[in-house]
Amino acid sequence: MHRKHFGAVFLSVFCLMTQFTAVAAERAALIKGSIVNIRSEANVNSKKVANLFSNTNVTVGDSVKNSNGESWYPVTFSSGKGYVRSDFIKFPVQYQRNEQFENDLNQQGFPEGYKEGLRSLHAEFPNWRFQGFKTNLNWNDVLDGEMEGTGSLVDKNAISSWKSTDAGKYDWNTGTWPGFDGPTWVGASRALTAYYMDPRNFFDESYIFQFLLHNYNPEEQTKEGLNSILKGSFMEGGASPASTQSTTQGSETSSDAVVADTVSFDENVIVSAGGPGEFLSGNESTSAEASGTSSGNVSGIDYSAIIMKAAEASKQNPYVLAAMILQEQGKGSSGSISGASGLYNYFNVGAYAANGMGAVERGIWYAGQSGSYGRPWNSPEKSILGGAQFFSENYMNAGQNTLYLKKWNVQGSNLYKHQYMTNVQGAAEEGAKLSKAYSSDMKQKALTFSIPIYENMPNEKAAIPTGTGSPNNRLSSLSVSGYTLSPAFSGDKQAYTVTLANGTKSLTVNASAIDGKAEISGAGYQSLDGKDSINVSVRAENGLERVYTIKINYGNVSSSGGSGSESGVEIVEVGKGPLN
Repeated sequence: MHRKHFGAVFLSVFCLMTQFTAVAAERAALIKGSIVNIRSEANVNSKKVANLFSNTNVTVGDSVKNSNGESWYPVTFSSGKGYVRSDFIKFPVQYQRNEQFENDLNQQGFPEGYKEGLRSLHAEFPNWRFQGFKTNLNWNDVLDGEMEGTGSLVDKNAISSWKSTDAGKYDWNTGTWPGFDGPTWVGASRALTAYYMDPRNFFDESYIFQFLLHNYNPEEQTKEGLNSILKGSFMEGGASPASTQSTTQGSETSSDAVVADTVSFDENVIVSAGGPGEFLSGNESTSAEASGTSSGNVSGIDYSAIIMKAAEASKQNPYVLAAMILQEQGKGSSGSISGASGLYNYFNVGAYAANGMGAVERGIWYAGQSGSYGRPWNSPEKSILGGAQFFSENYMNAGQNTLYLKKWNVQGSNLYKHQYMTNVQGAAEEGAKLSKAYSSDMKQKALTFSIPIYENMPNEKAAIPTGTGSPNNRLSSLSVSGYTLSPAFSGDKQAYTVTLANGTKSLTVNASAIDGKAEISGAGYQSLDGKDSINVSVRAENGLERVYTIKINYGNVSSSGGSGSESGVEIVEVGKGPLN
C-alpha cells in the first residue's frame, strides 16, 4: 500500500515537473517568411492549419525532429496552434538602447512607426546603416499614382482580395478579371499594393535587402557570395541547366505563383520569397524551393563568371543582377533564354505585350535589334552583359538604385512611371533572393540601406489582405417602393435622394445583389424615426463591403411610380466601399 501510494505521488510530481518544464521552455518568437504554412504535425505532408505572415508573433515550445531529421517547433498563435519548420522561426535579439543609434534615426527623419523594426535589425546587425530617403510625397497620393493604369499587377490565381475591382480591372457582371501584359497578370488591389509599398512591413533580415544600395564593391561582392544565390537554380555551376538539380529542402513558405510573364505557374519554380501560394484560388503550391529539375536548352555556361564580369563593367552589385535574373526566369525554362530563336533576353528587357506580340515574343524581338547595349543578344553572355548595361544606364543613373525604387519610382521627375516591374511583389521577392547571397559573416559587415519615408502615413502599417471568395458587392437593383430615386441611374454616382410625403413614418427599400453569395443589410421595411438617410450595405463573399446611401427629403408629394424597371420605380446603384 505504501509503495503504491509513493509511486502515485512520484508520478504526480513527475507530471507536474514535466508540465512546468514545458511551460518554462516556451519562448517568444517571430515568423520568418512572407507566408508560412502552419502544420498539424511536424512534417510537410500533414494538414495545413493556418498561414502566418512575416514577423507574426508566436510562442514556441521545445524543438522536435521528424523522421527526416528536420527540426520543427510547436507554435501557439492568436488563433490556434500547430507546427512550423525551424528555419521559419526567428528569435528576436533584445535591443539595448543606444543613444548614438537613436540620434541617427532621428537625424535621418525616420517616423516612430519605423523605429521599432529598425531597432530590432540594429540589435542583430549593429554595423548596418539605415538612410532615410525623404520622398516628400503624401502616402495616399503615391497609392493613387501606383494604382493608375496597369503598373501594379498580381498573378491571376491570387485570392480575390489581392486583385483589383477598379474600373476596367474587373467585370462585375461576369466576376472575372481581364489580363494585362499577357493573360497571367491582373490588376492588384489597393490593399495589396499598400502592403507591398509600405516599407514598415519588410524590416527583417531578408526583405530589408530590397532597400540595399546597388553600388559595386568588389571587396565585399565575391564570386563565392554570388554562388550562394545561384545555388539550386538553373544557373548553379557551369553545368547544363537541363541537368541542374535543386538540392534545397522544400520550403514551407507558399510559392510565388508566377515570377515572370514568361514563366507559367509551376510548383517547382525556384524562389525564396512567398507569393500568393496558399492565397491562390487554383494551382496551389506548398513548395517555393521544392526539389526538382531545372530545365533549359543552353549547356556549359559559367553564369557566375558572366555575372561578375557584367557587374564590373556596369558598376552594379552582382548579387542584385543575379536576383533579378532569378526573379525573371524562375526555373530557367522560359522561351526568353531557351536559345530556340538564337537570341536571349535574361533580364526580359522590353518583354511586354504590345503591337500584336506577346511578352516573350517582343522580348526576343528586342534582343534581336542592333545598336545599343551590345545587341543583338545572340549568346547568354551578350544578353547578361547588355542587360546589366541597360539597367545601369536607365535605372541606376536615374536614381533608382534599390530594388524598391525599381518597382516603386517615388523619386525624380517621372513619378510612378519608368518602373522595371509591374508585379507588386517583385521588389520584396528579389530582396529576399538577394539576402541569400550574404552569409552570416557578411551580414555582420557594414551595409547601407536607403528606406523611403512618406508624408501622412497611417499610424499602423498596411496589413496584407486575406479575404477569399467573390469580391462582388454590387447591387443589381435598388429602389424605394412607391417613390422615385434621383438622379437617374448611373454606376458612377454615390449620392442619391428620395423625396417622401410629409409625415411619412416608414418606407420599404428593395435591393438585390449581382452575386447571390453577397449579403445585404439595410433593405426591407425601415422605420424612419427621425432618420435623414438610409444605408444599404452589401458584403461580398470575401468580406469587402459596399455602402449605398439614400438621403431622405420631405415635401408635398404623393407616392407614385417612376421610370425604373421594378414595379414602376426607378432602380439606382450608388456608393463604393473603401477597399476597392
